Formats: sequence, structure tokens, C-alpha cells
Amino acid sequence: MFLRRLSTSASAVLRRRRRGAKDDGVLAALRAEIAHELSSPPSSSPPSLHSQEALDFDTVSDAPRAQDVLLRRRGDAEEVHVSALLAPLRFEGEEPLPRDALMKVFISKPGVEPLLRFDCRAVAAGRGAAAGYDITALSYHAFPGDGGDSKYEGPDFGDLDPKLQAALKEYLLARGVTPELATSLREHLLQKEQAQYVSWLKTLEGMFTKDH
Repeated sequence: MFLRRLSTSASAVLRRRRRGAKDDGVLAALRAEIAHELSSPPSSSPPSLHSQEALDFDTVSDAPRAQDVLLRRRGDAEEVHVSALLAPLRFEGEEPLPRDALMKVFISKPGVEPLLRFDCRAVAAGRGAAAGYDITALSYHAFPGDGGDSKYEGPDFGDLDPKLQAALKEYLLARGVTPELATSLREHLLQKEQAQYVSWLKTLEGMFTKDH
């Protein structure tokens, strides 16, 4: 994983600096990391979300330096918002696990309260499982952001009757929140993070280069 690899290199360089070494080791480590990232897919520019999987959605927010993305699907009878960002890194021993994406789906109807909120986890294919997403929580709110630690938000989603769980998944599918959309969002966020990481490395490279 790039973060762990760079951290190891930086730690070694720091030890050399404590012994009086210059910053050349940091610059070399940065350039090696940049070369590695540029030589491996995905490309440096994240793909547009205007793909077949997201055709029914408009992109509300996808700033180049932001970590999240927000989509909206607006109809006559209801409005669907989907926000997503990458889940924290997880490791199995020394090996990084495939990165998931955390999704929140809000469904509202004009003039009708409350609105529904689904928490979902977009997962990569592996170990016999297909790529897609799982619903992890369901709650309702009077307005976006409503809620709190003291407010009852229903049982754990996994404790619901399996038939109700399946019906709620179908409810989302009918509103365009498909496994393909979840996969598209996850891949977009991964490529977006890599582009941000390379930009961050290049900024550091420029700072160390000025010292020479």
C-alpha cells in the first residue's frame, strides 16, 4: 500500500537525518513513489461519473480536492441523494484489504416527512462474492442531519426479518441505486484518491527541490 511504503521510506530517512544526513533521501523516496504511482493504473484523472450506471443521476458535488461525491436523482414524486466516500484502510496482517466505499442514500418526497436514510457499504468482488453493496443501517429523519445519540433509530438492519431486508433492497434498486452504481462510485473514488495522492507527493517534491 502506497501510504505504508512511503511511511517506511520516510522513517528511514528521518533516522539518517538525525545522524546528520541531508534531505536527498526524502527527495529520492518521493520521486520513487511518484514514479511507482504513475506507472500503475488507474490513470491520473478520475473518470467522469456520467457513465451508463449513473445516467439517471446528476453530480451535485465532486470537487477535485474533496474526498466525497454527491449525486442526485430528481423526479416528480421524490428525490434521491447518494453520497459516498472511501472507507478507512484495513489490513489483514501486512496485506491491505480491498477498499470499500461508504454510501448514504437519502430518499425524500416533496412536502412529506420524514425522509429515509440508508447507510450502505460498496464492496469489491472477491472470495466468491460479487461486487455491489450491502445495506448496513436504515433510519428516518425529519430533515437531513436530524438525529443524535439519544434518538432511537430502529434496530440493527441485520436483525430485521430477511424478507423485509430483501424488500428494502428492491426498493433501492427500483430507484437506481444498483450494484453497478455502487461499483462505479467506488472505482471513481479510488482513482480520485490516487490523483490526490500523486498531487500531494508532487507538492512535497517541489518543497524539497527548492532546498537544493
